[in-house]
Amino acid sequence: MLKFESVWQRFGALEVLQNISFELTAGEFVCLVGPSGCGKTTLLRIGAGLLKASAGRVLLKAEPITAPRPEIGILFQQPNLLPYLSTRANIELPLALRGVPRAERRSLAQNALAQLGLAEFAEAYPSQLSGGMAQRAALGRALMQNPSVLLMDEPFGALDALTREQMQLELLDIWQRTGKTILMVTHSITEAIFMADRVLVLTARPSKLSATLCVPLPRPRRLEMIHSAEFGALAAQLRSYIGMSSA
Repeated sequence: MLKFESVWQRFGALEVLQNISFELTAGEFVCLVGPSGCGKTTLLRIGAGLLKASAGRVLLKAEPITAPRPEIGILFQQPNLLPYLSTRANIELPLALRGVPRAERRSLAQNALAQLGLAEFAEAYPSQLSGGMAQRAALGRALMQNPSVLLMDEPFGALDALTREQMQLELLDIWQRTGKTILMVTHSITEAIFMADRVLVLTARPSKLSATLCVPLPRPRRLEMIHSAEFGALAAQLRSYIGMSSA
């Protein structure tokens, strides 16, 4: 579905990414971890077509990505909702920019609001939403174009622990219902193992892909799994990979 081929990225004399290659199969959930500043966000921006790689390429269904595409949605750590638009208008925005008729985008937004538990807040403004609600709205906006791939840059990093757990469960439910292909950056070892089919580990800058951890936990995932011996062993293994990559 999405393939990174020998991706390098330099900003002047600073080398950030070094020969990164991996691929995601259709419907797979992959998490990306690594030391702070190693280029995880840069890699997502290249995958979304927001940044041109210094060398190498990214392919969507074997077609090179050279610019942003509706088949690829992206969600950042901050919701980045437009403060002067209602929740519904923010969710509708990608369709409005494409010229989708008002009645059609209103219907699609209403469905998204209901699925995300935001129906009662359709006319609320971002300043009136909690952090979790705002991130739900941002997720709804990212999904509004029905992308086949969703790139997520620490989408729950700014949330409190309980809200973060709830959002993790909600995202997994949406993923299992829709079959999206997801690549998510996280700094949390627990979150990476709980969410992903595979976890990719990047080294410190200049960043290389140093390890891959396959997560054999059954689905659907349940929060109590975090306390199991199997989960603990996976966390220890991933922690050792990250420690080695930071050295």
